[in-house]
Amino acid sequence: ESDENDTSATCCIFHVASVFSLCDDHEAMAHENVKGAEDLMKAVAKSDISTEQIRVILTSSMAGVRAGGQIPLNGKHYTHKDWNTESQLGAGWGASYQWSKAASEKAA
Repeated sequence: ESDENDTSATCCIFHVASVFSLCDDHEAMAHENVKGAEDLMKAVAKSDISTEQIRVILTSSMAGVRAGGQIPLNGKHYTHKDWNTESQLGAGWGASYQWSKAASEKAA
């Protein structure tokens, strides 16, 4: 379990952006978003700094947690147990983006 007060990390990497754009090729956009998270984690794994000394902060959005209309598992509020399980790649640019956010988090 992570200790948020642990200051032993010597390197902190922030992944703060994914492509969010109304576009015709939304599936390619979604795959590029997931690839960005995967590439980051591969680079961290290959670095000369031990993984115990690296913190990776992958920012996301509610899109990773829920699809439009998806209610929280507990019926009240979203928690770490909730995942967007409804958005489908290819169902439109919004759904593809939402799919990419959940897939990116799982990849990381």
